[in-house]
Amino acid sequence: MRIGIVIGSVREGRMGKPIGDWVAERARVQEDAQDVEWEVLDLKDFDLPVMTDENWAQAEDGPAEVHRWRDAVDACDGFVFVTPEYNRNIPGAFKNAYDLLSRQWMDKTLAIVAYGGLGGVRANEAWRVTVAAYNMHVVGSSVNLIRRVDFPGGRPALTDHHDASLAKVLARLVSLTRAVTAERERASI
Repeated sequence: MRIGIVIGSVREGRMGKPIGDWVAERARVQEDAQDVEWEVLDLKDFDLPVMTDENWAQAEDGPAEVHRWRDAVDACDGFVFVTPEYNRNIPGAFKNAYDLLSRQWMDKTLAIVAYGGLGGVRANEAWRVTVAAYNMHVVGSSVNLIRRVDFPGGRPALTDHHDASLAKVLARLVSLTRAVTAERERASI
């Protein structure tokens, strides 16, 4: 089973990279998840174009970076979205990356680690509405990091409390992903 940790910010000086690294580090030592392969998918590493053709991901002559992104997402059974909140919503680059694909998200699982002025709660809620279009199964709990509290001096200051919250969300994601993946496999027989 493979779960992708998607770092959804591409800005210079972004907080998403250290948060994504923290999520990956904690995920790899997660109890009851030894069979899970955790893969970091950093949007900044993909250099995705703005979507101008809704069929790029499936078209043989589509952009190579879109195909590389498609294949990376398709290989995952579930995801952790590490998402900032920009202007009370989902970051544009992250939404574009999501919109470039379709069936690659279908019936997969999702946990959300959000951050921002109010803990990224509005981006968190926006993602929950957005992913419903592809019947993604979202973990009810999330991790919400508040910029002025959890990032003194602009750097994450994550504590045992944060680790425990993340462990709970990851445990639920792993359990849900096992169930949903088994159901998807049964349905495809």
